[in-house]
This record gives sequence, C-alpha cells and structure tokens, in this order.
Amino acid sequence: MKALTISFWIIAFSALCTSVVAQSAPQEYYVTIGVFAVQDNAVRFTAKANRVGFSAHYAINPARKLYYVYILQTAEKRKAFAFLIKIKLDSEYKDAWVFNGHLGEDSMPVEQPIVEKPIVVEKPVVEQPVVKDSVVETPVVTKVDSSTIVKPVVKKVAKHKFFDFKFLNAENGNEVRGELHFSESEKATQYQAYKANEMIDLPAPRNASSTLFITTVAPGYKVLETTINYKDPLPSSSGTGPDGEIIIPLTLTRAKRGDYIEFNNVSFYRNSVVMQPQFKDEMDGLVDLMKENLAYKVKIHGHCNGTESRDIVTLGTSTKFFESDPGNVKKTGSAKELTDLRAESARRYLVSQGISVERISTKGEGGKEMVYPQTSVYANYNDRIEVEVIRH
Repeated sequence: MKALTISFWIIAFSALCTSVVAQSAPQEYYVTIGVFAVQDNAVRFTAKANRVGFSAHYAINPARKLYYVYILQTAEKRKAFAFLIKIKLDSEYKDAWVFNGHLGEDSMPVEQPIVEKPIVVEKPVVEQPVVKDSVVETPVVTKVDSSTIVKPVVKKVAKHKFFDFKFLNAENGNEVRGELHFSESEKATQYQAYKANEMIDLPAPRNASSTLFITTVAPGYKVLETTINYKDPLPSSSGTGPDGEIIIPLTLTRAKRGDYIEFNNVSFYRNSVVMQPQFKDEMDGLVDLMKENLAYKVKIHGHCNGTESRDIVTLGTSTKFFESDPGNVKKTGSAKELTDLRAESARRYLVSQGISVERISTKGEGGKEMVYPQTSVYANYNDRIEVEVIRH
C-alpha cells in the first residue's frame, strides 16, 4: 500500500472588525456670571440670580477646580454672545462672559475597537539538550525610583516685603483686572505701578510714617484711594499666602455710567482701525441685539492709547474688518483721527450685517479717556470702543 502523506493545513479565518470611534463632546457655550472656589458661595450666587428672574445653574470646571455660575448653556456660539450683550446692557451682570468648554464631572465613555483574535496553532516543542554554563554572579544594583525622592521646597525670598493686592468685585467677589498706583503722599504726582492680583515684592515708602498711599485703576470701576501701614499691614489684611505674602483685599464698586456696553474682547491692532478676530463674536452679539430691538440706536465712542500723532493703518478699500489686508492704507494722523476711524470701522461692520446706518452715530474721543496710563502694562486696553445704547 502506497504510503500517503497527509498534510493538514490549518486555515485561519479573520473576522471583519468594525471600529467604534468615540464621538467627542459637542462644543458648549456658557454665559457665565461668577466663578467661585467655594461651592457654598456658588450656591448662594446662583440663588441670588434666580431670585431676579434668571434660570441660573452652577457646575464645576474640572480643569480649574472652580465652580462656574451660568445663566445660559447652548451649543450655538452666536446665541451665547447675543445673550451676553443683552444682559450686559439690561442687568447688573456687567462682567458676564462666555466660557467655551465643558462643565461638570461627567465625561463621555470611550469605546475601544473590537478585534477578533485569529486561531493560533501551536507547533510541537522540541526539547533541546541543556548545556550547563558556569554561573557568573553579577553585583546587585538597587534602582532608586526618582519619583519617590522628596525634593526640598524652595520658598521665594523677599528682597523687601511680599504683598498680594486683590481687586474684588463688590457684587460677586470675583477678581477684577487692574493696576495699583503707589505714591509717597496724597498730592504726589509720581507713582509706582503694579498689577493687581499677583504677588509683588514691594519696597518700603520713604515717608516718615511708613504709609502706602494706594490708588486703584480698573476699567468700569470707581477709583478707590486708600492707605495701609507698611510696617504693620495686618489690620488691612485677610491673611497670608503660601510664600508669606500679605493679602490685601480691595473691594471695587462699578461706575454707574448709564446704558453703556463694556466689551470683554475689544481690541485693535496697534495704531490700526482693523479689529482683532476675537472681537467679532461680541460685535455679532451687538448686531443681534439691534435686530431684536428695532427702536435701539447706538453711539460708538472710539479711544486710543496716547494723544500724539502717528502713522495710522486704515481700512482703505478692504472689507475685512478683523484681519489685515493688502487693501489697507497707511496715513499720518492725529489721535483724534485714529479714534474717529475706529468708531467708523465698527459702524461699517454693523451696516454690513444689515443694521441701518441711520441707527448708528460715532464719536472719536482721541486719547483723552484712557483707562490705564499710557505706559502701563495694560495700555493696550486703551485701544478700544465703547457702545452707548440710546433707547426710544
């Protein structure tokens, strides 16, 4: 009988696998009226907003470990900014802003792709003869996990004395961006300027009483003038920080200016009438406000940093309001002319969005209403517009 060699082939079948791609969470926009480190404060602030007719909620921002109080949540950016402009005009929440992201602890589960494993055919194991080698002992090296090493904490050392002056909104306790001016007396014309809300190494005043004369500068807030004793500041303090800095809270009250809308992201390119892109959302919110309220008219006030003449970048033939363009034209002009053109640029954008030109007037203020000194670290905030709403 003829010997037959039968070879068995194992056929591996692989199944077609489908990958389930987890969808990312949709973009959410929250019109936010307050941010708090303490949950109880967020609860109280939410209740206060609800008492005046808002549907307010709060949720934690997991990345910052802070509680955000918001009065609108929407996936529509345009809707969020339209609502923002409306409440800035018609409510006490002049500092409201739009947070874009996700609030709350919950997160969407990520499904992993399902992959079927092929059948694995094991080959017979052929044992090899064991050859004994001479054993050479190697020294034992003990590895040290660097993550377990406790590094010494290096504290900052003050050359003079550490302070942290906190600007706080009187209505909600939120921090307010601003600048501190320190002088030697009430009538002094010279001062030292520092940012608020950060630790500073402050030298002692040269006057005999060791008194710090303080003036606050914060756009949209009344100027606060106060004094503290440099040698004994604790009576004015709310405590000390991690580096031993003395925390001085300064509560600021909003300036009552009538029906003015203060924008969060107003900014122009330097010495230019071209608005920066981040300003567009708030301008679109103003467009929607005017379309919703046909009786409203606005007066746009243009401002700039400094009073001197300069080279000005104008729109020229360009219709791009939020980016530089070859159609832009440079000319020499005064600060007043720059602010006239900035207000006019904002008006042209509103008209391009369907707002009647008869509903918009403009005024260039030059550099006479700067909210920060010309050489301040915040001087770029002087390059702005303000919108006055005239109701009929």
